[in-house]
Amino acid sequence: MDARNTLNVRATFIEILKEAHQSDTKVHLIIDDGGLARVEGFIDAIVTDNESPYIELEGGLKIEIRKIVAVNGIFLPEYAEC
Repeated sequence: MDARNTLNVRATFIEILKEAHQSDTKVHLIIDDGGLARVEGFIDAIVTDNESPYIELEGGLKIEIRKIVAVNGIFLPEYAEC
């Protein structure tokens, strides 16, 4: 069985995403939008003051934070063994 690094049960990716944005570090994401997909890029904006917080990558791609299941190799606990 393949085990992965995971967030704490009550944690979110927001701090990891903010740190990557502030340091202008490329993020490698896995998102679940009706199926798993890989996305990578530099974060242009993090919008948390609305009903569906999201990040916007260079090029304009917007990704709802709730759809992110992994950031830079760190997974949500429910995706730890997929």
